Amino acid sequence: MFIALTVFTLAYVAIASEKFPRHWIALLGGGLLIVFGVLSPLEAVNYINWETLGLLAGMFVLVSILHEAGFFTWLAMAAVRKVNYHPSYLFVALLALAAALAMFMDSITVMMFLAALTLQLCRLLKLDPVPLIIAEVCAANTGGAATLVGDPPNVILGTTLGFNFADFATHTGPISAIAALLLLGVFYFINRRSLRAAHALLTDDTVRDIEAMRRDPLHAQLTHIGLIGFGAAVTLLVLHHWLSEITHLPINAAVSALVPAGIAIIALPLLDRRKVFRKLLRDDIESLLFFAGLFVLIGGLEKVRIFEMLAGMLARATASSPDGLVMALHWGPGLLSGVVDNVPLALAMSYVLKDLAAHPEMPALALMVWSLALGVDMGGNLTPIGASANVVAYSFMEKNHGRIGWKRWLLIAVPPTLLAMALASALVMVKSATGWY
Repeated sequence: MFIALTVFTLAYVAIASEKFPRHWIALLGGGLLIVFGVLSPLEAVNYINWETLGLLAGMFVLVSILHEAGFFTWLAMAAVRKVNYHPSYLFVALLALAAALAMFMDSITVMMFLAALTLQLCRLLKLDPVPLIIAEVCAANTGGAATLVGDPPNVILGTTLGFNFADFATHTGPISAIAALLLLGVFYFINRRSLRAAHALLTDDTVRDIEAMRRDPLHAQLTHIGLIGFGAAVTLLVLHHWLSEITHLPINAAVSALVPAGIAIIALPLLDRRKVFRKLLRDDIESLLFFAGLFVLIGGLEKVRIFEMLAGMLARATASSPDGLVMALHWGPGLLSGVVDNVPLALAMSYVLKDLAAHPEMPALALMVWSLALGVDMGGNLTPIGASANVVAYSFMEKNHGRIGWKRWLLIAVPPTLLAMALASALVMVKSATGWY
């Protein structure tokens, strides 16, 4: 137990410091658990959730195809043109786009292209890009709470505890959408004066400059392949339990994503296939290695029964108040995810929830999952390091715009995030009271 806790703590601190590649830290930590005899090599392999890795890999491939096609930039620019470049409408459109896209793809990808586009637009419109990009991050993390594939914590909780795409879309989806609308309203109210001032300065020259940004054409063939594959993956994610039952084939979340991704890769022209693979090897393989190492690290804690002990303590502390436990799972990990990476936090808590579900006096597992998922997804908004999308956007702004600082991020992000979390927790309590979970 001492070795497992020590290795995990040191790895966690190293990951949180962001001074080292997080995938190497996770893999090194998992390797040390094997070297010190906490886990055997076979146990380490068995603790890796291959369904999670397969689901992520398949979605990474499909998103890479659409990214290579220029689809996301085209979509964002189409939204900009639709609102006739009006700064206020543009603000609403970009936040809504961030939330909507993050429901179906990694918020890191969403912010990688959206932050660059927003910075360009804000320079032309004479707007401060910092509040808008931070608002987009918050919208993306909140929108990502809506589905199984939206945020990495949801992927972990769903595949580890047996909840599918439809479960998340039905239960966290409406709450996520309502919370995203609240965020949009609060952020718009805070920035309304600067948006009006920018509109007063809007000229025909500015519009022409924005139009000039639409230089790269949309790659039609890649777009068709990517969208068909993406639509097929989402359809299979919704229906895979039913299909598995009637066909008696092992169709799980990983198969649902990997099969359309594999067919899409085969359908790509050779040159484009190489570009997609280069992007995957450059950007996405690190995420998959990080998850694999993390599963082994958390598996070490499970092996020495840390999570069983934590679950027992929580069960005893909240035996007289099941709703109190549901709220504790929302606010405790939620606030903690503002300062520690919400991916390992969600994975650790999935084991705690599994052990809690064994206590008959505890709330339903589903209700605990919805509360926890909404908390850690939204709580990641609180600081620049609360979620991977935050780190991407913050680093991009610091490099291309100038120093932001934690203080400014906190002032902009914390009040709306706490309001959204409060609203989400109230709606979870409504679900508890009505039994709809």
